[in-house]
Amino acid sequence: MLVVGLTGGIAAGKTTVSRLFEDLGVPVICADELAREAVEPGAPALADIRRVFGPTVIDDAGGLDRVGMAKVVFQDPAKRKILEEIVHPRVAEAKEKRLGELQRAGHRIVMVDVPLLYESGWDHLFDLVIVVYAPAQVQLERLMQRDHMPLEEARSRLDAQMPIEDKRKLADRVVDNSGTPEQTRAQVQRTWEELERLARSKEAGIDPHD
Repeated sequence: MLVVGLTGGIAAGKTTVSRLFEDLGVPVICADELAREAVEPGAPALADIRRVFGPTVIDDAGGLDRVGMAKVVFQDPAKRKILEEIVHPRVAEAKEKRLGELQRAGHRIVMVDVPLLYESGWDHLFDLVIVVYAPAQVQLERLMQRDHMPLEEARSRLDAQMPIEDKRKLADRVVDNSGTPEQTRAQVQRTWEELERLARSKEAGIDPHD
């Protein structure tokens, strides 16, 4: 089974690209969804978060106050690292479980959507990594419009991630999402066709990186 990492910068359009791959029959494991499950009420990770960060990051229903938590960690890299150390091992465990289920179901290609893939050091876990790209200025404008976010807050969100140009250089493949929807769809189609060839090669015992 070919395991592909999918990442990009905030507001670059990764969700759009992920859905296009799903439309082509590629199952996508979303790390954000696994992270949300990891901090549901009653989950051990949520108890750890409450112990470390205090009750102010817990909402009235007993779940994680995501907005409050985001404000804390985006302003303090050290606290963001602590949060990641609590959540990431649970996400990794759930990811491996889901990959096993999909492999047993006979899927030849599986994609794992990880927003902070390079920042988390997960790039070595995949046969190859696809980066969804849009220039930083486009990201900034989209983020402000999408989330009704003031300029300085949007900039701080971008600054909390690895620069998109650095991710583009590290990528095995790039989908440029700065053009029209049709252009993005065509790139996804071509990339999917290549992934199919790579999956066949892997089944034949050929390293996808060769």
